[in-house]
Amino acid sequence: MESLALLVGIILLTMILSGPIAIGLTFIRISNPVVKIIRRIFVLLLSGLGIALGAMLIIENVALGAKVFALISILACAYALKREFKRG
Repeated sequence: MESLALLVGIILLTMILSGPIAIGLTFIRISNPVVKIIRRIFVLLLSGLGIALGAMLIIENVALGAKVFALISILACAYALKREFKRG
């Protein structure tokens, strides 16, 4: 049971931190086009992971607090994607 609790903790921590990290990456000003592409890939991967884990948690039968965390994660990841790809 301890390993299951550890797994759940890792999943929740990944879901909660993926949005703020992706948003933080969008604030970095980069002039090198290669580094800009690498940053976009990282933002896309982090946001995709956060949205997927959040959607999975919302669909499951869990407590309301976990669903609120999932919704906040989805919104933060969507905001990071908007910030990264709207700038052009």
